[in-house]
Amino acid sequence: MFNKLTFMLVFSFLFLSQSAIADLLISPTRISFDERQRTAKVSVINTSKEYKTYRVIWSEKQSTPTGGYVTLPEATDTSLSPMTRLSPKQMRLAPGEKQTVKVALRKPKGLAPGEYRSHLLFQALPNENTKINSSIKINMIMSYSIPVVLRESAEVPEVTIEHAKVIKNPDNQRMQFKLKVNRNTGFSSYGKLSAYFKSDTNSSAEKVAEIGNLSIYSDVDSADVTLSLFSDKAITQPGVVEFKYTGADEYADVTFAEHTLPITTNMLLL
Repeated sequence: MFNKLTFMLVFSFLFLSQSAIADLLISPTRISFDERQRTAKVSVINTSKEYKTYRVIWSEKQSTPTGGYVTLPEATDTSLSPMTRLSPKQMRLAPGEKQTVKVALRKPKGLAPGEYRSHLLFQALPNENTKINSSIKINMIMSYSIPVVLRESAEVPEVTIEHAKVIKNPDNQRMQFKLKVNRNTGFSSYGKLSAYFKSDTNSSAEKVAEIGNLSIYSDVDSADVTLSLFSDKAITQPGVVEFKYTGADEYADVTFAEHTLPITTNMLLL
């Protein structure tokens, strides 16, 4: 009985987790305030087939060099949330209904130059499920967050790719690239990291891998980035891989860093 109940709870959690992601559409997925901008808007759409209630709150997160975040217990000196107001902070949406959340920025006088960041957290509150007839209540709050950044007296960050190497994906044994990317100023970078392969100097470069929406935030000095080959691409002969980290949005037309990795026969045999 215990094993059966445990399986049902785990299955329900996995199912609801996937549904929660599919049932909530948020746009944009990143906000960057410039020095003159005072408001931003986020659209939230309930794509499920039932009414949903969403709560909107701030969350403070510390980025890590290996990707992802660590949630902080409270705001820090570089948190953006104390300078903002949210409206509305909770909403109940019918299936297919859209709501706009407004983020208003109120910068204090004499704000020090630098980057300030908090994460806007959207929580889908659980609905009552009358089909579950049990003394055990499953109260799960699904959530999704987006970074909100203010760059005061902004500068284009200095970024370098320190090194790159070939590794193998332990799950499917396909080739991957592992890079160490360094950021040398007090502002984060944002853009895409692409890899292009050339078999010789006379051949044209072919894009074989790419990561979009790549940020190296101001609270870390470097990031370990893994690039996987596209599913329809393979490198089967020696040549050269050229890596390019290029900017997007406010960093459009900026090339942050480039790096070249020779591909040898020994690398292909890994």
